[in-house]
Amino acid sequence: MHQTAGVIRNWRRILCMSVVAALLATACTVSSDDSDDAESDSAGQAAATTRFTAVASGWLHSCGMRNDSTVTCWGDNTHGQADAPEGTFTAVAAGEHHSCGLRDDGTVTCWGSNTRGQADAPEGTFTAVAAGRAHSCGLRSDSSVACWGWSNLGQAEAPTGAFTAVAAGEHHSCGLRSDSTVTCWGSNDHGQSEARTGAFTAVTAGGRHSCGLRSDSTVTCWGSNAYGQSADPSGSLTAVAAGGWHSCGLRSDGWMTCWGETAHGQSAAPSGSFSAVSTGLAHSCGLRSDGSLSCWGNLALRVGP
Repeated sequence: MHQTAGVIRNWRRILCMSVVAALLATACTVSSDDSDDAESDSAGQAAATTRFTAVASGWLHSCGMRNDSTVTCWGDNTHGQADAPEGTFTAVAAGEHHSCGLRDDGTVTCWGSNTRGQADAPEGTFTAVAAGRAHSCGLRSDSSVACWGWSNLGQAEAPTGAFTAVAAGEHHSCGLRSDSTVTCWGSNDHGQSEARTGAFTAVTAGGRHSCGLRSDSTVTCWGSNAYGQSADPSGSLTAVAAGGWHSCGLRSDGWMTCWGETAHGQSAAPSGSFSAVSTGLAHSCGLRSDGSLSCWGNLALRVGP
């Protein structure tokens, strides 16, 4: 997520182009298909039986992990970021023009753009993976963090120490240390790397802001608040995700709440019960309690397994 006004205008132009494809669909549910094509009937029936265990939202694409542990991606594929490889995975992450997955054997596989080395996953075994704009990070089996790809602002220069989670944003990254404190590194032009003190159970990195889930189940965010994306929500939450200029959280009752920019509907969360949430540049996706996926916002395009 860029730092100059000129680049921000470029993003706006990209988003405007994508509206052409998304004007007629501001929300989607993977378990249904409203295509008018006759041959879509069978595809819709297949989608109705498809269930997922995880979802990851990138800049202009998203990926989901099916209940058979395979990965499928949809949306922008100009760099191959939606061409998920075969095989089974335990986790998936989506960045700007690339995606990464954690395989059953603990190794990381990335696909899509590799202009900055963001898809050159290092050897070794990992327990988690995260994808940012043009860099990636992984949590190694020994609890250390390794990052690769673009590091013009230090976003891929992971600190030493033991961690339990890692998150990658536009030009910064954050990690949850084994003592439950949060450390962030990389760009800090909007305070996105000035992590709050206290104990956390989860952390997420977005465009120019970050959010953390505290041990008391409250959410606190820091960094840019230009669109209200860092305005802490009230109440108890079980998960939080930071996107481009918005954030979403999962409440203790399973309902979704989003805040920040919603020009493209990315903060207009649908009703119903969810078990996980993921936010992209200007769209969001949630894993429903029944295993189906729902996406909303600028890139909430119809998808099928």
